[in-house]
Amino acid sequence: MDPVEALPVKILIVDDDDVYRDILRDAIEDEGTDLSLASTGEEALELIRAEPFDILITDLNMPGMDGLTLLRQARRHLPNVLTIIITGYGSLESAVEAIRQGAYDYIQKPFRIDEVAVATRNAIDKVRSMRERAILLAELEKAYHRLRELESKRTTGTEDHEPGSGTSGETPGYERFLVMGRQPLPVELLEGGLSRMGHVLSELERLKDLRREKVIDEAEFERLKKLVLRQVTAAER
Repeated sequence: MDPVEALPVKILIVDDDDVYRDILRDAIEDEGTDLSLASTGEEALELIRAEPFDILITDLNMPGMDGLTLLRQARRHLPNVLTIIITGYGSLESAVEAIRQGAYDYIQKPFRIDEVAVATRNAIDKVRSMRERAILLAELEKAYHRLRELESKRTTGTEDHEPGSGTSGETPGYERFLVMGRQPLPVELLEGGLSRMGHVLSELERLKDLRREKVIDEAEFERLKKLVLRQVTAAER
């Protein structure tokens, strides 16, 4: 299983109305999520201080700490938390203000179950996308440091040549064009410019999109990802 998919998305639901809180829970409870409930902003903030959450779903108008204050406080502890604000009638201006302050989305009461499900599913997908991007960035950074090590060895004359590293300057045909079914995927990284980290990341994200669209499977994704990262070092040798 994809490690990103295997890690549960932690969601905190905050509403002082027991009925709405249970409706929200039932609407978004799904495999791959870990749900927590709170009835006040203060209770929610205590939970946020104790453990990291990926998504915060909070009512706007609550006794004591309101949803807008909770949003600001939550972002101090969890800058990347995605917040969905639940608003009542006549509070659209407050919802817009919440978006300005960093809320991911808002839903107006009385809401439909499918509205909650769609908004939450979009947030879950974004959380997983951010996790995947972080993993790719970490792997890219690792490859970059390896590149610097190889460069240092080359300047001191202690470089170790590895089999299949591409030092001959010739790239095998299957590496020049990675074929997905009948549609070739040209990997410009293999033709040069590999020192541009942003370009490499864009290629990794393109592979990720192909996997999500089921153009390639998990095994193909891992193989092609390793190939792209390997070329980061091979192109500079």
